Order: sequence, then structure tokens, then C-alpha cells
Amino acid sequence: MLANQPRSSYRYTIDEYLTLEEKSEVRHEFYNGELYAIAGGTVNHNLLIDNVKDQLKGQTKAKGCRVFTENMKVDVLSGMYMPYPDVVLTCHDSIELLPEADDLIADEL
Repeated sequence: MLANQPRSSYRYTIDEYLTLEEKSEVRHEFYNGELYAIAGGTVNHNLLIDNVKDQLKGQTKAKGCRVFTENMKVDVLSGMYMPYPDVVLTCHDSIELLPEADDLIADEL
């Protein structure tokens, strides 16, 4: 999250965030009702993510694990914090793509 962004007193709901994010050309992370724009990646950043993803996938696929990259939001704190992590590894069967946003992962541990 970017610390130098101006803070607004308005707090978005999860539904408002998902609706705005669906239409936005800029990706935002959601934290406690606030939105934080995230910068685009560089070529080196993308190559690093791809290499990490390939390594994780190669080492965990036989165990039924799945690897996702930075284009997936993750519902980390049950509607309080939704970042776009560079890489997500999950080996839980309970992972689901939420129907209201097909790029949002909710993982019940």
C-alpha cells in the first residue's frame, strides 16, 4: 500500500469496491474501507514472479496445490483486506473463486 496517498474520510463497502474495481483501468487494494492504487509491474518484476510461480508449481503440483499470480485479489481478512499478492500458493481444497468477482480468491483455512 502506498503511504503517500491522500486519505479520504469515506469508507467503501466490499460491494462498492468490487463494483469499482471491475470498471477501473487501475487496480486497487482494499484495506478497511480505503482504496490504494497499485502501480504496474516492470519487466524484471514480471519475470521474477513467473520464475517463483514456476518453481512453486513444479514442487507442489503433485500435492494438489495451486499457484496464482498478481492478477488475483485475495480476501485475506474476511472483507477487511484484499490485496493483489504477486504469488499465492494454496494447498487447501476449500479455495473458491467468489461468484461476484471471478478474480477474487477466498481461502477458508
